Amino acid sequence: MLEVLTTCLALANCAPTTLNLTSIPADLPTTVAEAEKRLRKDVLDYAQLYMGLPYRYGGTSPVSGFDCSGFTSYIMAHFKVSISRSSRDQEGQGEKIDLNEAQPGDLLFFRRSANSRVFHVAMVYSNDQDGLKFIHSCCSKGIAIDNLKESSYWSAKSVSARRIVHKADLVSLYGPQIMQVAPAPTATQVVTAQLEEKIEPIGLIAGIETRCFAAVPNR
Repeated sequence: MLEVLTTCLALANCAPTTLNLTSIPADLPTTVAEAEKRLRKDVLDYAQLYMGLPYRYGGTSPVSGFDCSGFTSYIMAHFKVSISRSSRDQEGQGEKIDLNEAQPGDLLFFRRSANSRVFHVAMVYSNDQDGLKFIHSCCSKGIAIDNLKESSYWSAKSVSARRIVHKADLVSLYGPQIMQVAPAPTATQVVTAQLEEKIEPIGLIAGIETRCFAAVPNR
């Protein structure tokens, strides 16, 4: 009996350890999906810092002012996403999506008619029951937020959408933890798990559950 108890206590000290992942600050995303959602929010928060800045044709910075494509390229560059300088070239980048799929941070492109060239680009601010809102630099108001369904001017245009944010390097922005998975078990953990399949509890000693090989016949 003493030999059995000794074996059981030894096994109690060999219980599998919990897999410890890297400790992550609470304010950082821990998955790719969370990181992309966070990126969209961060893009819009950053874009809104420039609300009211006057429009300037050819402008590419807060110092000079922005035109429409200068604004979108500047905002995306802040998040390490490189896109072309002109709205026409930007329209050829990223992934084409339906308007009803557009999310904050996606880009909108405007044509005066379906077959004409792109003349304006904006960034989706929100897309819900209140309408498709976008933030952009326009010559009449500078950087502002408009609602497509409430604007007779913009709603009369042919509009398409492209997804750009998926080009961002989320790991460099938010850390490697978003790609992290539980490490493979060590050899010791594997052996311990295999041993535990062969034993059953026989009682408690000093509050520790003990197990014993002798209690279980070969199956």
